[in-house]
Amino acid sequence: MKKLYAFLLFSLGLNACQQQPAPLASDQVNVLVGNAGYVAAYGHEPTAATNDDVRVQAHLAYAERWLRQHPAAGLGPALAQRRTQVLDLLHRYWVAGVFPRNYDYPGERRACFIDRAGRLCAVGYLVAETAGRPVAERINKVHQYDLIADMSTPALAEWVRTSGLTKAECALIQPTYGSSTPTVTSEPVPTSYAVGSAVWSGVNVMLGAANASRFNRPEAGRGAAYAGVLSGTAQIVLGALRMPADEPGGGLYIGWNPPAGKSYAQERTVSTLNIGVGAATVALSAWNLLSHHKAGLKHTAVGVVSFPGRAGGAGLALTRRF
Repeated sequence: MKKLYAFLLFSLGLNACQQQPAPLASDQVNVLVGNAGYVAAYGHEPTAATNDDVRVQAHLAYAERWLRQHPAAGLGPALAQRRTQVLDLLHRYWVAGVFPRNYDYPGERRACFIDRAGRLCAVGYLVAETAGRPVAERINKVHQYDLIADMSTPALAEWVRTSGLTKAECALIQPTYGSSTPTVTSEPVPTSYAVGSAVWSGVNVMLGAANASRFNRPEAGRGAAYAGVLSGTAQIVLGALRMPADEPGGGLYIGWNPPAGKSYAQERTVSTLNIGVGAATVALSAWNLLSHHKAGLKHTAVGVVSFPGRAGGAGLALTRRF
């Protein structure tokens, strides 16, 4: 009785697919039977952590089994033979387990005829193997992420007509794919860079303090000022050179789990601090040099003097106070 009830529900689903596209639940692997294939194989619904290739493989095995158990009525010998050939290809396809990826719709389940790496969906594979890859490419150009029920291209209609399958049966085969969102790992700051930056920052903080304490004191030497300019500039250059960009995950890969991206936010923070400390050191050192220059000018005077006496006269006088 349960099998009869399930058959009636599925038949209604096929009929609905022939009439109009069915709404797709966000967690269902197929528009007509949902996760029935996974439940049949494992006895429970998949979870968010379930490997998507496993879900797709279980569904395709279920679809192949159902189609073999329910041959289409009224097929001539040629179409019946083609139907058997197509189902044999479907078996080979899901056993191989190389499925496309949904790269473009994060957080959604989507059908994908051919993905950016050239991997074909089940129906796309059947088309390519029996009618040629160019035919599959033409269908993909118009309907890459569409459900079978939404596809109106003549190339697909002609292939269905000669495949021994109905369009509704192709919709039963067609899986959907979860978005392959790569994870991002936070990369630690290299120990040598972290320790070197801390030591260098400490030195430059001391140089900055030394320069700040010598403003308007021309009797103090300029060594700290010159050292601060050089050391601060070097730290700025170091920070600028060690400002890495994050590496995105994903890309072209084999298997379901995409390679994780890498975040270098921590190293960028250290680099930003290096630039900040270096810039402050350069500013204080330059200010100290400028204050020496101004103080030197204040202690130097140029004037005109006159010489007493019968001959008289005038001249320039340079006075330097110490």
